[in-house]
Amino acid sequence: MIISHKYKFIFIKTRKTAGTTIEYNLSKFLGPNDIITPSAQASYLSQNFFFETKTSLFLKKLNLIKLSKFFTGKFTDHMHAIEIKKRINKHIFDSYFKFCVEREPIDKTISYFFMRKNSINSSNKRKKMSWDNFVKKKRFPIDTNFYSDGNNLLVDQIIKYENINKDLPIILKNLGINNFTIKKSVNNKFRRKNPVVSVSQKKIIYNMFNSTLKFVDYKLN
Repeated sequence: MIISHKYKFIFIKTRKTAGTTIEYNLSKFLGPNDIITPSAQASYLSQNFFFETKTSLFLKKLNLIKLSKFFTGKFTDHMHAIEIKKRINKHIFDSYFKFCVEREPIDKTISYFFMRKNSINSSNKRKKMSWDNFVKKKRFPIDTNFYSDGNNLLVDQIIKYENINKDLPIILKNLGINNFTIKKSVNNKFRRKNPVVSVSQKKIIYNMFNSTLKFVDYKLN
């Protein structure tokens, strides 16, 4: 997640949509006061992700500086827009350009399946998980609540993952960042050969992603 005061935008980071890659390639443009949250893949990028709370500010007024640090808040990697809205100045949230990325449901689900299966933190049971069993459990990376509040969209634009290289530079140019390109991919390399996805499984996935499809136009082939 990025909050850029220099360019007045907020990037909401969804799952399996090249979020860390975007952060990495954007980081060189950002200012010293901009916020980048730490991630497992690129914690070295993080800056300014702690914020003051009412308690930490009160303790500072009492000159209890060390104690106040235990009561600061923290912006997190996949923080939902509605949570960010609660923690920053209303004018900033309302006036900054807010965007995120979404991905075709089946492709996103396959990517998520391999991450869950092949991550170094995966249990032995999860490492043996089959695609069929994964689909039956229906624990899919549905991120609609990352960038919406019920039927209300909280971002100004959703970029399709498939169009990042074309659409993201245009958005950033309008924000004052020229000549942006994705020069390096920061990915987890967990993905293997795609599983065979049956017609019934495709329908299950698309039905589960119904809330996302209200905001992003993907069609089941």
